[in-house]
Amino acid sequence: MPYDTYRLYQVERAKSPAEIRHADEQAGRLASAASSLVRGITRPWRARRRPVRPRRATCPPNLTSPPVLAPNED
Repeated sequence: MPYDTYRLYQVERAKSPAEIRHADEQAGRLASAASSLVRGITRPWRARRRPVRPRRATCPPNLTSPPVLAPNED
């Protein structure tokens, strides 16, 4: 197909920093749009899935620092 030859040319040619930046911005906008679409579709399902529970502490605050040892008295 003639279009495939042009696509191959576009892939292989060197691109300027402005073209690279523009392509990155387009890819970012596409990813953002897809992400917001998926979040919008799954929002009702996530809300029904389970109630919000408070987070538990992983360890008591007094165990986070190393113990302080008394000096040896000889």
